[in-house]
Amino acid sequence: MTTTEKDAKFRFCPLLTTPEGKMRFCQGAQCMMWRWCGEEEGAEAPGFCGLASAPAALSRRQAGGFLRAEPRKEPENPFG
Repeated sequence: MTTTEKDAKFRFCPLLTTPEGKMRFCQGAQCMMWRWCGEEEGAEAPGFCGLASAPAALSRRQAGGFLRAEPRKEPENPFG
């Protein structure tokens, strides 16, 4: 799920806890798991938590045609 860093800072992070065991809020770009969706960065730029991998739609868009590409067939090869 993509969100802005500003909105992400109000979501709980499963890795951050206080010494008493209470959950803490997301750190956004200060966290090593935070990933930006595009070239722009900042509080209003879209991003996501990399802990759960990239969202499917974003992965397909960044891969371009690679995920949709058909396997290349050689004309001389009757099996391929």
